[in-house]
Amino acid sequence: MIQARFVDDSTIEVTAQDGEKFTWNTYFPVPKQNQQYYAGRFPYYYQKYFEDNINMSLSYWIWIKMNYDEGLGIFGGKGDKEEERIFLNHERVRIGARIRELRKEKYIDAKKLAEAANIDAANLSRIEQGRYSVGLDILSKIALALGVKLELIDFVEPKKS
Repeated sequence: MIQARFVDDSTIEVTAQDGEKFTWNTYFPVPKQNQQYYAGRFPYYYQKYFEDNINMSLSYWIWIKMNYDEGLGIFGGKGDKEEERIFLNHERVRIGARIRELRKEKYIDAKKLAEAANIDAANLSRIEQGRYSVGLDILSKIALALGVKLELIDFVEPKKS
């Protein structure tokens, strides 16, 4: 269940179903008598737009709806798992690029690789583009079809800038 509450007169904390906390700020303090109404609108919009949108586009739609439809000037919307999400997205893109690179090195077209790995060609395309998180089972099928070994390596924490 998605919950939202005012931490103070101009800070709203939204807790998503997975426990991630998003912090929004208002441009002006919100009177106490209006806070419950606005706090109730956040879960509504999070639920409505969560299914179709991920990351920034979700926050974008929340921002649009609250600013224009509800008349509450807000900014922010970053989640406390933002860095993890960025890292995982980067890894997904890196894995996809490596699959494409190996496929091209072996002169295998995408359709043939998908058939050999017994996966849908559209899914392979999404994997190579970094738009689809690939599980170990699918990754194993692709590696076998490419004739390469899957190897688990030690995790190295990315450097913070």
